[in-house]
Amino acid sequence: MSVSTHSNSELIAVYFDAVMRKDAFVVNHFFAPDVEYMVNGTSSPDPAGVLPPISVDCSNALPWLGLHRGREAVKKFLAHMHRNLEVTAFGPREVISEGNKAVAFGWFRLHALSTGRTADVSYSIRFELQDGLIVKYHFLENTFDVATAFHSGGQ
Repeated sequence: MSVSTHSNSELIAVYFDAVMRKDAFVVNHFFAPDVEYMVNGTSSPDPAGVLPPISVDCSNALPWLGLHRGREAVKKFLAHMHRNLEVTAFGPREVISEGNKAVAFGWFRLHALSTGRTADVSYSIRFELQDGLIVKYHFLENTFDVATAFHSGGQ
């Protein structure tokens, strides 16, 4: 069954399963070519005032946060993230979908490779879908716990 024949909730469930399997083709299979992929906000002002800002301190502490536009940018983001952390567990998730929009809530356990620390991090993701592909992916997580996992000697 192709991805486009799934309901939005099913598509998101299949996407999460692919992420857990570390499917190398997840970006091409699930995201639109011009996807708007945002992690916690944007470090540059949004002229429309729609996207939430993140602080300079937060952006400096966790440089992968921010806005990534297009599949290639998402691939670079994911490669950077995977060089820095490993997700070792996922908690239960709930997906709520209406029309072309959906949200997912859950938690995951991350292992910071530079420090060896772990953190259980709650998340929410806002999706917009079109023609069976994700066109907007806005990921929000507990950045305090993520930063704490990477914190090293006053840095």
